Order: sequence, then C-alpha cells, then structure tokens
Amino acid sequence: MLPDSVLVVGQIVSQVLQELLDEELGADPTTVRGLTNHLPMALVAKEGLGADADELTRFAAAYSTRITALDESSTRLDEHTWRSAIGNYGAAADLRSYFARRVAEEGTDETLKKHLPAFIAGISGAAFHGVIRLAYAIEVSSPSRVAAGLAYLAEVGSPLRPLVPGAVGAQDPMTILADLSKSPDLPTPPRLRIIEEEMRVVANSDLFDAAVASLEVTEDTDQKLAQAALHLYASTDDFTALHGVTGLEAINSLRPWFDDNELLSRFAFQALVAAYLSIGAPALWSRDQLDEFVGTNERDPREVSSSAAFSTDEHVSKLVYTARRSWEKTNDPLYLAVAARKAFPNS
Repeated sequence: MLPDSVLVVGQIVSQVLQELLDEELGADPTTVRGLTNHLPMALVAKEGLGADADELTRFAAAYSTRITALDESSTRLDEHTWRSAIGNYGAAADLRSYFARRVAEEGTDETLKKHLPAFIAGISGAAFHGVIRLAYAIEVSSPSRVAAGLAYLAEVGSPLRPLVPGAVGAQDPMTILADLSKSPDLPTPPRLRIIEEEMRVVANSDLFDAAVASLEVTEDTDQKLAQAALHLYASTDDFTALHGVTGLEAINSLRPWFDDNELLSRFAFQALVAAYLSIGAPALWSRDQLDEFVGTNERDPREVSSSAAFSTDEHVSKLVYTARRSWEKTNDPLYLAVAARKAFPNS
C-alpha cells in the first residue's frame, strides 16, 4: 500500500532523487549500446510512483553499467551556430555546454521559449525520448537538467521528413489510422535495431505523406492525439506503441513553450503515423473491445503503482507513471487498464 503522500503522482522530489539526478548529469545521454540513457527518466517516474530511497539507489547502481561519462565540450556553440548541431549525435557535450550557459544567463523559461520552436520538425527524435527527457527535467525544476534535456532533444532532433500538403480527410487521428490499416499498399514493417530507424524507413512509403496531411487540426487535436496513442497501445500492447503514449504526453506538456501549436500537432501526428506503420498498421480495437478490456481490469491503481515503482524495467515505470498522471487529468479508465497490463503482464 502506498502512503497518502504519493496519491498525487509526481509531486515529490526527494533529496536522494536530486543527488542521483545530479550524478547522472555527468553521463552521456546515450548508453554504451547506442540507445537512450533512461536513467533520469526512470528515477523521476519511480519516485513519482512511490519508490523509496533504497530502490532509487539500487536502480541507479544497476543501470550505471549501461552508461558512460559525457565527453568534454570541444566546440563552443553560440546563438548563431547552435542550430548546426541539431541532429548531430557527436555534439552532445557541445550542446550541453551551450544550453547550460543559456539557462544560466536567461533562465529556463526564456531559454525554452527561444529554442523549442526549432525542434518542432524533429519532435519525435530518438523515438520520442528527446522530448520525454526534457519534459521530465522540467518536472523536477532544475536548470541544469533542463539544459541537459534541451541538449538531448537537439542532438536527436533530425526531422523524419518535411510535411507535404494534401487533401484533408478527418479531424480524428483514429479515423486516419483505421483507414491506413485497411490499405493494400502498406509498407513492409522493417526489423531494425532502433525504433527511430524503423520509423524513418516507413516515412518514405508512398502513402505516408497523404495520411499525415489528411488530419484537420482543431482546438482539441492535442487531446485526440493522446487518445489515439493510447488506443493504439491498448490494441497492440506493442513496445513502439508504448512510446507513442509517453511521447505524446510529453509533447503536450511542452506546448506552452511552442509558438505554433498547429504545426506541433502536425509533426506529432506525423510521428504517430510513422510509429503505427513501423509496426505493420495492425487493426485497432473497436469501442466494445476497449470497454471489455477496461472492464476486466480489477487491479487496484495503488497496487499497480507500487509494482511499477520497484520494477527493474524502466519502461514499466515510465508507462505506469504516464498512465497514472494522464488518468488523473482525463479520468479515462483505459489508462489504468494499460498500466495494470504493463505492471502485471502475466495476470
């Protein structure tokens, strides 16, 4: 049973969490295997779900074998040159140094406002992990961690492809995804080592641009995109689809610092379409199937949160953390159902 103090997910930032996050700032944002370093995100999620100091310390020690020290900066980027480093995986230290200076001189809010618009086209970089890391950094309110989050988003922020104008077909992203699943021209899902690489392959398919362009963006598109990502994950229990849920939640949390929310929605939908095609555009559950799935969930949300808080799998912690927060905002029980399934996959 979780204590009352963690009923509101994500409110507490303990001294131990602060210290571990400070230590992580010395690490490269990419692991020794070339994947995203999940340590700072996992630690924030775990504490938000109720993990104690011993669990945070244990997890950080276990994860430390996957990470390496961040290199020293070799090129001093400035306001005129920093954009040249966007999408450059070799510029991690240079970008970190640049954003640390910007945050120190201008503050986090002004730095976010000035720089985030440059990342709209590459918002899905590293399978959404760039935007997720930044959103978590803002949540724990540390200038140095926000600088690290901005640097990673810049490092991985290569666009999937330019937006191409086309005929508008629907306001609901789910309608477009459902139509895609029935297309006879679906690309063959690639099987590559990294999710982002798979997304880039299908983004070059013949039907991709038309599908992306067919969404009519309205005032509630941000909510519909989050719902579509949730529906996709509920229907498939797919690892790539999981990142759509956590990624869309992170994107929506950053909207106050973007100056063009319509354009942000278009690139967010582009990323969701790429993720969907990369897993083969499977058929999605009907409303009745979703209701049945929700109805079979008998897990107490506290039990789910407790299990995820002490999980050895960082993706369990992150998904349940996102689902709990999203449920608190929307009261949609589908979030609780997918969280329970992730925390207890064999029940």
